[in-house]
Amino acid sequence: MTTNYLTMTQKELNTNTVMDKLIKKELIISEAAKIINKTERHVKRLKKKYKTEWSKGLIHKSRWRPSNHQLDSEKYENAIQIIKKKYSDYWPTLSAEKLLEKHNIKVSISTLRRQMIENKIWKEKKHKKVKQFTARDRKSNYWEMIQYDWSYHLWFEGREWTEYQCLLVAIDDATWIVTAKFALNEWLVETFKFWKEYIEINWKPKSIYLDKFATYKINFPNATDDKQLPTQFWQTCKSLDINLIFANSPQAKGRVERMNKTLQDRLVKALREENISDIDTANIFLKEVFLPDFNEKFKYEAKNDSDLHLPLRKDEINNLDQYFSEKIERVINNDFCIKFNHNFYQLFRSKEYKYLIRPSYSVTVEKHLNWDIKISKLWKYISFEKSFKRPERVHKLLTAPIKENNLSLHSQNNNTINTNISIETNDPYYKKIEISS
Repeated sequence: MTTNYLTMTQKELNTNTVMDKLIKKELIISEAAKIINKTERHVKRLKKKYKTEWSKGLIHKSRWRPSNHQLDSEKYENAIQIIKKKYSDYWPTLSAEKLLEKHNIKVSISTLRRQMIENKIWKEKKHKKVKQFTARDRKSNYWEMIQYDWSYHLWFEGREWTEYQCLLVAIDDATWIVTAKFALNEWLVETFKFWKEYIEINWKPKSIYLDKFATYKINFPNATDDKQLPTQFWQTCKSLDINLIFANSPQAKGRVERMNKTLQDRLVKALREENISDIDTANIFLKEVFLPDFNEKFKYEAKNDSDLHLPLRKDEINNLDQYFSEKIERVINNDFCIKFNHNFYQLFRSKEYKYLIRPSYSVTVEKHLNWDIKISKLWKYISFEKSFKRPERVHKLLTAPIKENNLSLHSQNNNTINTNISIETNDPYYKKIEISS
């Protein structure tokens, strides 16, 4: 003899007791509805089921049925196998995107993360306790403030280069639109190239938010914020009327710092898929393929539609190479020469700029991004000639009358004194003189 048991919840057991009393006419419909917190119409429906099926009629019909929202075990097993073969080091969010994009498999990110943890593909990261900072609201207008930073990372994963490569990153604070470029380093020349290209395409931003790196700000211990000690980058931005804002901590410009971490995950994988291993090809891929899709996916809408980029004036467009050049001051010598990088430059005095070129006056040597050397004064270029050796000096020897054979020195007593005089010097421009008597 087999006995069948029903599994009921506490709520269903209470309903079963009420229905039993209702059948025995110990309760009326309205009282039973108040006890089980149901409508009278629903109580009548339960009473009808209870009469035909007894306690089994009170149990929810979907209890022994599979859920309509249950996981497709075959689909997720297939997804896990694909991830193990091709995307084993991808994060769950990026893995879900790649499954949909390249394999037409749509999965839930949270469910996929749980499946990856269970299959030991992904490790759940513990959140560290960090100091809480008050979040700053995004700017209201397009290009009102650009956050700028650089990131060293193994972007090509050692396919060609073994050392770390540098990525220069600028992000709009209002929309999170990213502009990036691979460079050899974050020093002045590469920074100038980045911002010159940026300004040629997007015009001038109102302000740039960056850290206190020596390229941007004088920051050695004994220096203060002295306006007499500006950096080359600070001088260029001031000439173009771009305001520089220096962050006191990485958290202050946290948006670009987090963007660096995101790019270190997504961009590395994208370069691997395209098998890119050199900077030139990577910059083309970054500009034409990766960043348009990336910005379209993650950008925000600005609160206001106004664009605060300032267009370049005609004189700024014509002199943009001069703005983004390394400038060094040199003093004109008496022979109208200056020395720069172990080379001598002979300046030519024209009638137009004759008053600008004088000994002890200073001129500006401009080292352009294409390695051209130009010399200017008050933004006016001066013609010159380059020489690896300093022009020879013209030395005038003393021409005092000296007898060839003897030299008589007469004293007050008219006595003659015979002397031998020998003059030697290390200066090659003077001859050795011997005088004998």
